[in-house]
Amino acid sequence: MKFWFISDLHLKNDNERNSQILLRFLLMLNLEPQRNQLFLLGDIFDFWLSSGKVFEKQYQKIVEALSQFKKNGGQIYYFEGNHDFHIDVYWTKKFGIQVIEDEAYFKIADYFVRLEHGDFINPHDHKYLAYRASVRRPWVEFIGHLVPGFIMKWFGEAMSAKSRKKTTHYSANNENEIRQMIRTHAESIYDEKPFDLIITGHMHVEDDYTFDKKGKKIRSINLGTWLQRPIALKIEGSNIDWIELN
Repeated sequence: MKFWFISDLHLKNDNERNSQILLRFLLMLNLEPQRNQLFLLGDIFDFWLSSGKVFEKQYQKIVEALSQFKKNGGQIYYFEGNHDFHIDVYWTKKFGIQVIEDEAYFKIADYFVRLEHGDFINPHDHKYLAYRASVRRPWVEFIGHLVPGFIMKWFGEAMSAKSRKKTTHYSANNENEIRQMIRTHAESIYDEKPFDLIITGHMHVEDDYTFDKKGKKIRSINLGTWLQRPIALKIEGSNIDWIELN
């Protein structure tokens, strides 16, 4: 069995270069769907709220490829990010794809793995944490199901562009600080529930770090962003490999 992890693609439509790369990647997985599991660690799309048909139309080819992979026996886990939330009403109810809001633990091949989007890596970003808390309130979800899709699309794209610009600028100018945040987060949460490996996204910086806990080697991986390069992490048996997809 092969386990694949991707995060922070921030796709805007079906036709852009990274969307075409993702479609080819999904085509490859669909050759042997029952031998592949796919973990989407959030911000796959630049914005997706609720079940608006406007998003389904905007990403039609990708939706079809993901649903076909699931239909053919592939397993998909979709972790909500800060650009895609309240999405279980679409992906779970329509296709049976499990949506996960917070962190989750999986036995994957030879490893016990903690997976999360990475929202809490920077505990000092109070503005973002307040935003995250607000958009996940039940009344926001209720409104999201009622507001016409074209309004959600307009609002979401404006907010996403602002957020992406801020994140890209911050990542480019604070890479070492971000790496340290990722590593500190991994070390600090280990005692909550020990793991062999933690995989995160959100921070837009690729990082692969090993640390010691009670004489045991623990690995922390942040997947970076496809805004820099299209990359996936693959676990097969005891092997953990970075796979560049372009």
